[in-house]
Amino acid sequence: MSAVPRIVGTRLLQAVPLVVATIVVNFAIIHLAPGDPVTMMVGEGAVSADQMDTLRKSLGLDQPLYVQFFSYLKSVLQGDLGISYVYHQPVTEIIASRIPATLLLMGTTYVISTILGIVFGIVAALRPSSAQDRILMTVAILGYSVPTFWLGFLALMVFAVELGWAPISGMVDSGLAAGSWEYWLSVLRHLALPAAVLSLFYTGLIARLMRTSMLNSLRGDFIVTARAMGLSRWRVILRHAVPNAITPIVTVLGLQVGLMLSGAVLTETVFGWPGLGVLTVQAVAQRDYPLLLGMFLLTSVMVIIANVVTDLVYLAINPRLRGNG
Repeated sequence: MSAVPRIVGTRLLQAVPLVVATIVVNFAIIHLAPGDPVTMMVGEGAVSADQMDTLRKSLGLDQPLYVQFFSYLKSVLQGDLGISYVYHQPVTEIIASRIPATLLLMGTTYVISTILGIVFGIVAALRPSSAQDRILMTVAILGYSVPTFWLGFLALMVFAVELGWAPISGMVDSGLAAGSWEYWLSVLRHLALPAAVLSLFYTGLIARLMRTSMLNSLRGDFIVTARAMGLSRWRVILRHAVPNAITPIVTVLGLQVGLMLSGAVLTETVFGWPGLGVLTVQAVAQRDYPLLLGMFLLTSVMVIIANVVTDLVYLAINPRLRGNG
């Protein structure tokens, strides 16, 4: 069996018990957390105790926890994530309607932070302890250490409120025809600030890791050999040092998918971006169990897919891992 199908098949087999374990843990945490979804739905003292019990029974919340779990697990295996307590719509439809907004924000952030982080790391490593190295790493440390939500509020105050350069919240101005040039320009205006704030954190992380990896690569024996063969400086850097240094970064980029989702929760909340992050916050506040479970399951699946893709990228950039087995 070739390497690609073998790795994909192995990861998918490993993902089955992992997903089941994730469902068990998420289900237990959500149902054991303080708060009653029925009370959140109707309000404190809004209806009689009998009516509360009737509603709780209709939702299946009167049953023992293990009965609720196996009923939920059976539904998930059939592709049914349940009905939202608050929105009264299928969870799959609600999540699907929010995925494009989050993918746009995360995708933009991923591309920007990856390109800038790798470039800044390479530039800093080429002249260690120089002024450019100190400046780039100082910016990287600041970007990595400043809380995203605090930076988001600060960016809103400066660029949206004081200067008026960016919209305060939302994804697009109302009243614009979907698909028109005005519509997409409005989306870009709304996207610029949250993507920049979220990118600053991951750019700093990737830049620091790339610098360290690049310095180790430049000290390798194969670099000395390449220089002894008379190759130009930039050929040695681009053809030998960078490909070797970028391999560890691939692992980090794969792991960042899950962390980026958690960062998107804060960023989307600050900027009112109508994606999965805002939806998660609302589901937590309203104790919407089916929606919360659906969100956590989606996050787990995305992380697993990211790990599989990371392994495949490893094969692409490191031919020594290919072959039959």
